[in-house]
Parts: sequence; structure tokens; C-alpha cells
Amino acid sequence: MKLVGLTGGIATGKTTVSSMLRRLGAEIIDADEVAREIVQPGREAWKEVVDAFGRGILRDDKTIDREKLRKIVFADEKARRKLESITHPRIRRLAQEKIDKLTCEGVKIAVYVAPLFFENRLHEWLRPVILVACEDAVQRKRLRIRDRLSETEIDQHLRAQMPLDEKRRLADFVVENNGSVEELEERVKELWEKLLQQSF
Repeated sequence: MKLVGLTGGIATGKTTVSSMLRRLGAEIIDADEVAREIVQPGREAWKEVVDAFGRGILRDDKTIDREKLRKIVFADEKARRKLESITHPRIRRLAQEKIDKLTCEGVKIAVYVAPLFFENRLHEWLRPVILVACEDAVQRKRLRIRDRLSETEIDQHLRAQMPLDEKRRLADFVVENNGSVEELEERVKELWEKLLQQSF
């Protein structure tokens, strides 16, 4: 099985590109979905997160309010590192289990989607890596509209991630997403053909 990494900055279009790749035939393992899985109520990571950040981050049904937690960790680097120390090792373990399962099932191409791919040095063992990127002004506009963030909050989110220009230098493929969905789809189809040629 060919395993490919997919990453990007916040609001650059990772989810859209992964959906397009899925429609083209790729199996997708999304680190964000794995992260939600490991912090289901009662699980070990859930208990550690609640111990670290308090029951104020819980909804009535005991699930973690991701929006509340996100605001805490993006405003405090020490808190963000604490959360990452709890979740990241478990995310990696469960993701590897899913990758192993797909390998046994004979899947041809699987894509591992992770927002902090380069920050967590995953590129040192997983290649090639696709980066979804866009211009700074486009990224900021999407964060204002999509997530209703203030300029201060946008700055906090962008500072928490490696700059896109640095990610561009580390990536094997870069998909620029500044235009329409149709333009993006054409770029993703071209990329898919390249991946197929490399895979066999």
C-alpha cells in the first residue's frame, strides 16, 4: 500500500482536498477524527484532559466542548503543549492501527491527514507529503468568516503552526487553494494521476 501524507495550514482546505481524494479512490485516515475518537467520554485520554483542564470544558453529555478547549490552548502555549502531550501519542498509535488494517485489506493508496504534520516531524518517516496552501490574506479571510475569529485570535492560531512558506519547502506536492472549488478539483485530479504513477 502507498501511504501519503496530507497537511496544510488552518483554513487552507485540507478537508476539501481529502474529500476529493476519497472520491477519486483513496482511503482517508484523518488525525482530527482519530483525536475525537480517543477523547470519547470515559476513555483514558478523556480522563487526562478533564483532569488537566477541568470539568468546565465538558458539555452536558460529558463530551469535550472542542471550541472551549481550543480557546484555552490557543491562548496559552503551555496549555497547548499539555494537551498535545496527552493526545498526540495516542493519536499516532490509533492511526497506525488503522494504517495496518488498510494494508492487510489490500488498499492501494491511503492518505493520512494531519494538521501538524511537519510540526510533529511525521515527514521524517512518511513520504510523499501533500501540502494544501493558500495566500495569507485568503487564509485570514476564511478564518474571519468560517470560524468568526477576531484578528487577535487569528494571530494566535497562525502562530501555533509552522508558517506556510516553511511548509512549502518541506512538502513533496503543493496544492494552492486560492480560487474556486472547480479549480481546486482540477489540481487534485492532476495530483491523483501523479500519485497513481508513483504507486505502481
